[in-house]
Amino acid sequence: MPPARHRRPRAVHSLLAGASAIALGLGGLALATGTGAHAADTDLITNGGFETGNLSGWTCTNGTVQSTTAHSGTYALQSTPGAGDTGECTQTIAVRPSSTYTLSSWVQGSYVYLGARGTGGTDPSTWTSSAGWSQLSTGFTTGASTTSVTVYLHGWYGQQPFLADDVS
Repeated sequence: MPPARHRRPRAVHSLLAGASAIALGLGGLALATGTGAHAADTDLITNGGFETGNLSGWTCTNGTVQSTTAHSGTYALQSTPGAGDTGECTQTIAVRPSSTYTLSSWVQGSYVYLGARGTGGTDPSTWTSSAGWSQLSTGFTTGASTTSVTVYLHGWYGQQPFLADDVS
């Protein structure tokens, strides 16, 4: 008689896959749907809560990490637009071709923008003019050969500093 094989029942596989997808989906910028049979990616944004206390993973014009006001945790991004710039902070992330993603961030300040460039399709952007904390969210679908996109946050020329936190 052949040795017994240890296999998880199909229901357990489904339960584990579903729980993993929910947990990863709550984590941040994740694969929502796509042509591949993948449940979800882990959070694709590096240092989205700025809890490293620095700008690790981000490239900023006039940006810093501050601990005076944060949406959650201890730290948040603060960037100051100038007369000739928007105080932009960017991060380039790896993505899967022909896949749909959701991008989100909490922001504070007038005229704060969140978006992505280089998606291979319609590049999304959303903004708020509210001075208090607001959650911005937008989605995009990558092109058939797109393997990276640039996520950005920025204010508007000459406006007051803005804050961003919990980017995912």
